[in-house]
Amino acid sequence: MTLIQLQALALQHGGIWVSLGILPSNKKSAARNDINYMGSFGGAMVQSPADASAEEIPQGDLDTVRAYAQRVKTITDKFVG
Repeated sequence: MTLIQLQALALQHGGIWVSLGILPSNKKSAARNDINYMGSFGGAMVQSPADASAEEIPQGDLDTVRAYAQRVKTITDKFVG
């Protein structure tokens, strides 16, 4: 819900929202460390147990965030360049 609320706020103020652009890892063979295991489309999502530290974020989630950051940069460069 947080991503949806941020999208709505961006749109209300004339912003441009960059989607994740990565298909989810939604097959039976998927592993927790696969990229976009959470199945997000609106942006990067991370999930870890409530008692886990930041160092315990699954590698697949970190890889998803890195890929999303690169996508945002690529799209931003189209407006700047």
